[in-house]
Amino acid sequence: MTQEKSPLSPAAAVARTMIAEARQRGYLVPGESVLTAPELAEAEKELFLRMFAELKKHLHQSGRRELSEDEIASLFNYAFGKGAEQAYNYLSGQKQEFDVAGMFQSRVALYVDDRLMNFLKSSSAAAELGAAFLDFQAAGGAGEPILALFEALKWTLRIAVHLALKWMEDWSFSPR
Repeated sequence: MTQEKSPLSPAAAVARTMIAEARQRGYLVPGESVLTAPELAEAEKELFLRMFAELKKHLHQSGRRELSEDEIASLFNYAFGKGAEQAYNYLSGQKQEFDVAGMFQSRVALYVDDRLMNFLKSSSAAAELGAAFLDFQAAGGAGEPILALFEALKWTLRIAVHLALKWMEDWSFSPR
């Protein structure tokens, strides 16, 4: 008897897409664990609860059921920036902030070290991960579009946390 591979769940399909893109771009190294901490997992959960509420409010106020590509791009920029900010706050012992202002705008206010800010400004990771998600969705996607989007944003945030922790480690970061 042969056993068929079970199809991936929608969340797993999105996660696989985001991780594959991050590896292809060199943001994640095959075999390397994604850097994180329990405190960052808690911060991720809190941020995403607020993001869901803000999305619901945003769609209700706009009278739409879907987001534009520009809004989706802004969300990837936001998730990437907030991931780096969470890593910075964690390493510097600062309280995590869960401000959702800027979620749907091209610029996100971040409170991080100047070196990290400059690195984030020069990185195209948010755009590349966002484009990978849009390509994935255009090819048939996985499940409910908003849940798929938030799964992709979750992995974008995690990749940003990982990168920010690595960058700050490479800089021998110490809080001011």
